[in-house]
Order: sequence, then structure tokens, then C-alpha cells
Amino acid sequence: MYCLRCFCTIFAFCMMFALHSMSLYAEDKTIVVTRQTDNIPNIQVVSSDGADNTMAIYKMLVQDLRTLGHFNVYYDDTLRADVLQSDLALQDYKNKNMNFIAQVSQKKKGNTLAATLSLYEYASGKTITTEYREDEIERYPFIAHAMASYLNDYIKAPKADWLNRYVIFSNYVDSGRSNILIADYTFTYQKTIISNGLNMFPKWADNDQQEFYYTLVTHEATIYKYNMYNGKNEKIISSQGMAVVSDVSRHGDKLLLSLAPVGLSDIFLYEIKSKKLTQLTRYSGIDVNAHFTNNEKSFVFVSDRLGYPNIFMQDLIPNANVTQIVFRGRNNSAISTFGQYVVYSSRESDEESGLNVFSLYLVSANSDYVRRLSKIGTNRIPVFSHDGDSIMFLRQQKNEQAIGIIRLSINKSFLFPLKNIKIQAFDW
Repeated sequence: MYCLRCFCTIFAFCMMFALHSMSLYAEDKTIVVTRQTDNIPNIQVVSSDGADNTMAIYKMLVQDLRTLGHFNVYYDDTLRADVLQSDLALQDYKNKNMNFIAQVSQKKKGNTLAATLSLYEYASGKTITTEYREDEIERYPFIAHAMASYLNDYIKAPKADWLNRYVIFSNYVDSGRSNILIADYTFTYQKTIISNGLNMFPKWADNDQQEFYYTLVTHEATIYKYNMYNGKNEKIISSQGMAVVSDVSRHGDKLLLSLAPVGLSDIFLYEIKSKKLTQLTRYSGIDVNAHFTNNEKSFVFVSDRLGYPNIFMQDLIPNANVTQIVFRGRNNSAISTFGQYVVYSSRESDEESGLNVFSLYLVSANSDYVRRLSKIGTNRIPVFSHDGDSIMFLRQQKNEQAIGIIRLSINKSFLFPLKNIKIQAFDW
């Protein structure tokens, strides 16, 4: 019982997570907070027929292209025809200054879904056809994501591999029970990987997303590494208090851990090959949620050493000097890093309502750079994409909850409504 009480105390301090929920289709409720750009190509997305699977892929493709922000996206849900066989339709779209037509079709064979993307380019007058296949119909979002990635690469836009990556998250099921699941970035596709028990704080172990770390809480907190493809479940370390993998190094050979073997938590460095454990901080209060920064020569973390949660930086050396890097707000937590940049959630008072909200800020660990990323609602658990150009987060505003995506390079944000799920933590 001590372990669980200690774990929950530190967990509440560090994360202050809300309960969030999720829905199957988000395309009509996505919120775009900036205007479209005029100097990007126009693309008309078309469904070749009205079959449910075709429409599902088509709608997801529209959403993907809008989220990427590298096309001006045009679509008509009521148009369900093979427009590429109609000279009249092609001329009509040309008159509307379209640069491309992307037409989606699909065939279902048993539980296998085969889809085709036909891309017509007005500049060359050519049609290019690509095919996609998934062995499970439920994985149709990944067909759309692959199509969007192809279109993105075709116009030589910046890479967007995050479209095809899994999100791994822990979902509260009942008292003392939470499962580990994977999802696509919209949370439309979901699959349970680990069930039974209190399974928390999943963290990808590698860029290939074959393995992940998670914490199982019983009479003690134990970190495991799980392989999704062969089912191997390897015990890493246990603690009587908190035991969480906060961050994984670029090459997957080092871990930053929040451990509380005695009392409250400190930051530890764990080296995978040698299994060497080094305590980096020794503080009588709470140090948690450490993330690598500055080419993994330093780390940032959340601590209450000012009497409230705030963000600090320390070299990757035991008991090195600690530097405060955030100087605004009285409750700053839930951090993520990419290079020298840190995104964090800060509790503030809303200027209009006077209510407490959580805003997202982007700062540099090496300069005074500060950029506010959100203006409304309660925004928590920010997580950088692996390329650093996008940030995923959880949003609560009034009675609505959503997963959010901030596209930093194009200054756009999107929300995907959530329903019937209680997210404890996630990684992207």
C-alpha cells in the first residue's frame, strides 16, 4: 500500500492529468486556428464511390492533408464518382485552379482492405496510381496516412513521417486497472496491447516502435520493456515508490528514470547495456519527469524546490548545479523536449473567465526564447513528434475533451474530439 500511495502522490504532483474521452470520426470537428496559405498547391480529394470503407479512407485522407498544411484541400462528401474518366469534370476542376486531383477507391477481400490512390497532375496531364493494403479493416486510417505521406512527398514538402507512427497510451479502465493501447495519431484506430493490472506511463523504447517501456504497479512499482511483435516482457527495475521511464535517448541506450526507492522521487540515469544506475539528483522534495536536452548532455525536469512545480535544467552529471529555465507561472509541469526546445504546461488564470486553465509554452533551454502555443482551454501532457515539428497534447474546454496537434512550422492547430476513454499518459 505504501508503494501505491507514494506513487499516486508523486503522480498527482507531476502530471495532474484530467480524464479524457474520444470519438471515432474527428474530421468534421477539427478546429483550424489559422488561415490557409495561398502559395501552396490546390488539391481536390474525391471518393470514387459511396461504399463505407471508401468514404472512411477518403475522409481520413482529407483530414490528414488538412493537418499537414502543405495543400489547400478541397472536397465534397456528396460527390462519389470516378471523375478521372470525365473530361467535363477534369475541365471544371482546371477552371477552379486545381493543381491535383486525388481519387480514392478500395476493394474488400475478406478482412483485407486494398485501396488505390489515383493522382492526376494538371501540370503534366498524367495519372499516377499507387496501391495500399491492410490485413485488418480497422486499420484503414493507416491507408489514408500512407496516401497523405505519398502526396506530401510527391510535392517535395517537408517529411511528415509522424502521420504513420503509433501513439501508445495508458487508459484507465476501472479502479486499480489501466490498459496499454496503441492508436493512430487521430485515435481512430485503437488496439489493446497489455491488459489486467495497473499499467501506466508507456514510453517508446526505439524509433521503430517495436518495443516500449511501461510501469506496472502492484505492491511495488516495476518498469518493464515489452516487445509488441514477440511478446517478450523484460523486467528492468523496481522501486518501493515511484518508477517511471521519463525519457529515452536518441539511440535507445540510456533512460532517464523517476525513482523513489526511499521517500520522494529523484532523477536517475539507467544505461541499458551495462544496467548501470546513476542517481543524478538528491533533493528532499520531488524531482520528476526528466527529459534529455542539449544533445543529451543535459536534462530538464520538474521539481518543487521553489515550493511549487517548476522546470529546471542540470548537466548529465550527479549532483551538478541546477538552473531554473522557466520564470513565469506558479505551476509548470508536463514537459517534453526536442533538441534545445522545451514545451510545457502552465497553470494560469484565464483573463476573461478568471478560471484556472493550463496553457502550453515553447521555450529554449539556452536562451530567453518563449512562444505561447495555446490561448484557451486546459491543455496538458504535451509530447513532441519524433521530428520536432508537431506537438500532441490533451485539451479540455468547457465540457469537451480532445486530442490536439500543433503544427509548429505552419502555425496551425487541430483538435480531434475524444469519447469514452480516460488517458493517463501517452507517447508518440
